[in-house]
Amino acid sequence: MLNQTDVRVLQPGLTPFPVDVFAPDQPWLTDHLLPLIAIDLGLLRPELAGSVVTLLWPIEPYEGCLGDGTEAHHNAFTGSNWLAFELQADNRLRFLGNEGYFQRAPQNSDVLPVDEVLREHAAEMQDSHAAARAYFQQHGMLVSGVDVDDEDEAPQQQAYLDNLGGPFWHGNWTDYSTIPSAFRIDDLPGTTERGSLHFRNDSTHLPDDGIRITRDGEPFFHVADVASYNWCASCADAILMFYEPRSRTVLFTFDWS
Repeated sequence: MLNQTDVRVLQPGLTPFPVDVFAPDQPWLTDHLLPLIAIDLGLLRPELAGSVVTLLWPIEPYEGCLGDGTEAHHNAFTGSNWLAFELQADNRLRFLGNEGYFQRAPQNSDVLPVDEVLREHAAEMQDSHAAARAYFQQHGMLVSGVDVDDEDEAPQQQAYLDNLGGPFWHGNWTDYSTIPSAFRIDDLPGTTERGSLHFRNDSTHLPDDGIRITRDGEPFFHVADVASYNWCASCADAILMFYEPRSRTVLFTFDWS
């Protein structure tokens, strides 16, 4: 399978800032998620050519993880720092969770009122994404949306993706929060206990760095990852996207190294 790093040159099958990526009956997703780049899975597996997934970045939260504080609306496909979609036949994404998963959803107005800080953060996210999109449309190059208006320096080109394809890699994301119950994550090297501390065993001899994610026993593969600040005003060190072909499930999590 393809393993390309520091992707700065677009090839057929990679489309930055795609439109119409969500299921039509879930229009509210545009209030919560920013589309970054569409990826034809045929780049990774020829038999999946024509199936196109879109890397997304959530507008919230301002602090903590996506899904924090909305536990009443979590289900088998969503949890703190994890969310999943079904890839439909038209390549649009259908969210497998509830709108209340997002703090700014109307369902949470009584228990999680949107304060001014979160409102300003959401506006900054949307504005920086729009600025990066406009710059790309004019110059054909990705720069972080927060750098477009920097009068002291010329905007610096950013990688569209840090990794396209390639193996899983162990990081904070693997055990930062519990994966939703529809999925299973296994850390195959295991740990060694030394006093009150636990140390992860060496995984260099194992495929996918010893990480395996499944749904109903069917394995996911790694599609892509990128630092969120390559695209807009936020600070996750990696947005990670995985895909399971049988159920057409697109799974996201975020690394905060």
